[in-house]
Amino acid sequence: MSNVDHLCLGCIRDKVGDGPCPYCGFDPSAALPANCLPVKTLLQQRYAVGKRLDQNGEGIGYIGYDTEADTAVYIREFLPENMAERSPAGTAVKVITGCETSYSEYKQAFLNYFRSVARMRELSALLPIYDIFEENNTAYVISEWADNITLREFVERSGGKVEWNVARPLFMPVLSSLSSMQAAGVRHFGICPDNLVILRSGKMKLRGFSIRSVRQMDTDLAPELFSGCAAIEQYTRGYPLEETTDVYGFTASLFYALTGILPEDALKRRNDGRLMIPTSILRVIPPHVVTALANGLQVNPEKRTPTFERLRAELSAAPTVTMVQEEVAAPPRPTPAQKKNAAKPSKRAGGLPNFVWGILSCVVAFIIFSAVIFLLYGKDGLMGMGTPQTSVSSEQEDSLLTSVPESSLLPETEQVNIPVLVGKKFEEVKQEADNSKEYKVIASEERFDDEIAEGYIISQTPDLSSGQTMEKGTVVVVVVSKGSEMRTLPSIKGSTITEASAAVTAQGFVPTRGEDVYSSEVPSGRVVGYGAGYEEGQELQYGTEVEILISKGADPHSGAAGEPQE
Repeated sequence: MSNVDHLCLGCIRDKVGDGPCPYCGFDPSAALPANCLPVKTLLQQRYAVGKRLDQNGEGIGYIGYDTEADTAVYIREFLPENMAERSPAGTAVKVITGCETSYSEYKQAFLNYFRSVARMRELSALLPIYDIFEENNTAYVISEWADNITLREFVERSGGKVEWNVARPLFMPVLSSLSSMQAAGVRHFGICPDNLVILRSGKMKLRGFSIRSVRQMDTDLAPELFSGCAAIEQYTRGYPLEETTDVYGFTASLFYALTGILPEDALKRRNDGRLMIPTSILRVIPPHVVTALANGLQVNPEKRTPTFERLRAELSAAPTVTMVQEEVAAPPRPTPAQKKNAAKPSKRAGGLPNFVWGILSCVVAFIIFSAVIFLLYGKDGLMGMGTPQTSVSSEQEDSLLTSVPESSLLPETEQVNIPVLVGKKFEEVKQEADNSKEYKVIASEERFDDEIAEGYIISQTPDLSSGQTMEKGTVVVVVVSKGSEMRTLPSIKGSTITEASAAVTAQGFVPTRGEDVYSSEVPSGRVVGYGAGYEEGQELQYGTEVEILISKGADPHSGAAGEPQE
C-alpha cells in the first residue's frame, strides 16, 4: 500500500512539504467546503480522498488516490444535502430526522444506477467504474480518473468553434456508446459541453452520471439541469424521460461545438423553436448536419429524433446521397478535347492520380487534428496517442469511415422538390413546410434590410432553384428580414394606451408608459403623444424605447387652452 504523504491530493502529483501545491495551488490545510470528507480520509482502507471537484443534489465528487493500484481515481459520494449532513469533525453521514425512508430509497437508487453504468465499462466513450461500496452510512463509486479538458475548454481553445471534420471523430464514438447504453436501459440526462471531456489521446469521453431525480424538476432532490442542453421534458414534473431526452443534450453539445454557442434554454424555445446560427457559420456546416441538428433539437419530444441510431444515420448518410445526386445529374456535354482525354487516367494538378490525392487528404486531416491536440496539451498530448493499432474496433470505424453502405441510399421516392423561398413570408413558408412534412424550414438569424419587408425571407441555404430535388426531411435554413433599421413613429394621439402600444410595437419600438400629463385637447385616459421630445413621423432606430403620455384632462388651475402641460 502506497503512502500519500508525498502527494498533492488536489492533482495527484509528487510534492515536497505541507504547503500549497506548486502545480495546482491546492492547500490541504484550507477550510473544507460544507459536508465534505476531510482530505486524506481512507475509504475501504484503500482510497484516499482528495480535493472536492463537484457537487450537486445527489452528492459530492472528489479526486482520489488508489493506494493499492498507485493511481488517481474519481470518488463519487452519495450525500443529498437536503436529506443528510456530515457529522461534525467526522466522516459518518447523519440522516436528517424525518428523511430516513427517502434517504434509504434514494441511496438504493444510487447504488442500482451506478451498478448498471458499471456494466457498460467496455464502452470506449465511458470512464470505467472500478468499485461500488457502502461505508459511513452512505455509498461510494470509484471510477477512472484521466487528465482531461472539457469540450467547452476545447472549443474555446480552438478559436470558439470547430469544423465538422474535427467534431466528427470526437462525437461519433460517443454516439455509438450512447446507443449501446440506451439499448441496455441506461440513461444520462446531463449531456453537455461540461460533461464531455477530451483526454490527452484526443478521444472524447462522457462523465457526470447522476440518478434520474437530479435531472428533472420537482423531485425530492435539488435539480441539476444544464441550460441549453436540458430538454423541455426535464422541466416538467412527472414527464417521462427517454432516449430522445439524451438525444437533445448530445445534439445541443454538437451544436455548441460547431457554432460556439448553445441553443437557447428549452423553456424559452417552447414558443419559438428557432435555432439562431450566424450565416457565416452556417455556410461551413454540411447541409445534412444542419438537418440532423434541427431534428435532434426539436422542442417537442414527439417531433424530435427518437434514437441515437436515427441520429447516427442522419449525421452519416448524406455524403453518399449527395454523391449519388451528383452522379445522376445530367453532365455538361464534353468538348472535343475532353473526349480525347477521356480514356486517360484521371489526374489533378501536378500530374498526380486522384487516388494519391485522396491519400494525401487523409494524411493532412490527421496532421491537422494532431496539431489541435498538440496545441491543447503540448508535447505530452501527442506522445499519449500511443502506437498504431493493428485492428480497428467498430466504434473507431464509425469515426473514420467516410462512405455509407449501399443500404442507406435513398430510393427515388424519398427525393422531394424544394421551391425557392426567398421573398416569401417566413411564417407562411414554415407553416406550409410543417403541413407538407416533405422538408423543414428554420430561421438562422434576423437581419435588417431596406429592400425586403419585415418577416420575409432574404436568403436560404442550400440556395436551391425550383425543380431541384433533395432528401425528404431536409432542413432549409433561411435568413429573415427585420425590415428597415430606421422606423417612423406612428400617430397615436387620441387612442387608448392599448392601441398606442400595439401601434408602436408593430413599428419595432419598445413602448413604456410615461407620467400622466394635463391636456385641454385630449380627453382624460387617452394618449396625448410621445415623451422625451419625440413626435409622430419622426424616424428612430429599431428597438428605441419611447414613452407614451396619457392625458389626465385639462389643468384645473389654468383656464388657458393650448398645448398639453405637464
